[in-house]
Amino acid sequence: MGRPSARGRLLDCAEELFAQQGLDGVSLRSINADAGLSPAALHYHFGTKEALVRALLERHMPALMEERRQRFDDLESRPGTATTREILEALAAPLLALLADGGSSAHRYLRFIARLQADGDLDPSFVTRRWPRGVSRLLPMLERANPSLPRRVLDFRLHLAIDVLLRSLAHGPPARRGGHEAHSDALLDFLTGAMEAPLQGESR
Repeated sequence: MGRPSARGRLLDCAEELFAQQGLDGVSLRSINADAGLSPAALHYHFGTKEALVRALLERHMPALMEERRQRFDDLESRPGTATTREILEALAAPLLALLADGGSSAHRYLRFIARLQADGDLDPSFVTRRWPRGVSRLLPMLERANPSLPRRVLDFRLHLAIDVLLRSLAHGPPARRGGHEAHSDALLDFLTGAMEAPLQGESR
């Protein structure tokens, strides 16, 4: 395999630094230095930090969202209502497949996404505009699976579930396609139970 291009080195270094320190903790100068390039290299290839982040998202997000869209299509085309666990599994499965097949670069990407989510830097409007069929159906599907729960409660729980999912996969044991997925099974059990939990007290 040949040496990565200057653009590729910038992306790799930025992804790792952002995953470790967050967007606010990393300067463009430090990315250039880590990549072994001139101080102007990142500006030449990307222009701004925002453009760099979008380029990083584009590395794997199109394939992830397309697989997720297909899984949602499959669930909605079947007779009956998809269960909460089936919906959450469709959300998680593309990430698990990426980790199983993508090696260290996929793990670095997921740590980057998890850090953006944890810091509140993952722009949901950009994601939904760019890949509308990959996430926009989640809440309506969960509403159909949990008709006794208010939308506001499901929306809040979904945001928590996504945060836990990303953190757990980014920092948990490596996934292996076709093997014993004890970690992912336990994670889905946990998220399903949390999503479906009955309301208590004033939350009703």
